[in-house]
Amino acid sequence: MTCRTQHQVLIAVISLLMTGAVQNDEQINRALNMFNTAKRLHMEGRLDEAIREYAAAAELDEENPWIFNALGLAMTEARDFKGAEKAFRNALRLNSELTDVHNNLGVLYSEMGQKEKAFEEFTNVVRNPSYPSPEKPLYNMGALYFRDQNYELALMYYRRAIEKRPKFAMGYRGLGEVHLAMGEPEIAFENFEKALEQDPDDLPSLYELARLYDQKGEVDKAREYYRRVVQADRFSPLGKFSLERLDALEPGT
Repeated sequence: MTCRTQHQVLIAVISLLMTGAVQNDEQINRALNMFNTAKRLHMEGRLDEAIREYAAAAELDEENPWIFNALGLAMTEARDFKGAEKAFRNALRLNSELTDVHNNLGVLYSEMGQKEKAFEEFTNVVRNPSYPSPEKPLYNMGALYFRDQNYELALMYYRRAIEKRPKFAMGYRGLGEVHLAMGEPEIAFENFEKALEQDPDDLPSLYELARLYDQKGEVDKAREYYRRVVQADRFSPLGKFSLERLDALEPGT
């Protein structure tokens, strides 16, 4: 092979590599656009469409664990548990150190009724000193016990979550839900209010306060909180329930 021929071959190889790199960049950009579209659809409650967009994005960018994580979250919400587990496992195959994904997998196992697997995932996350949000798995451990009606342990884990992050709205919400289940509405009320002090748009706390006002016959306050639920997320089940209740509370109905 002459020097000229070698030079031509080298140019051809470089050209092919550059073309592949450009195509790869374009593919990743397309995946990112699909991912952003999927997130918007997900926020609007259009789960089937969101899942299709997440899945399409994952096909274009098979090396992005966060796309698989988002797909798993949407599938969990749609109660496609088998598909969600596969998506989370794909994310962890790409990066086994993603503690947020382990936490989400624990939530999935909780939804599937696989308490031991769920607790194992949450415990591993809590034990990771580099995880910046230990309040999340602690909250989820509390939710496991709450689901089992083990209110004492549920309260313990919710309180531990708040100790880790004193402004953790979900922790106060969890306390409110437990006290409500224990027949202590006044204590529940206080905790739902504390949750809203940290996050004024915490949907379940808004809804529970609306219901408590509704049950006490304080119609104006009930309407106020039902409206706040709708304003925060009219597409969610709680938003739809609130709309129905607002219609029922309208004067003359």
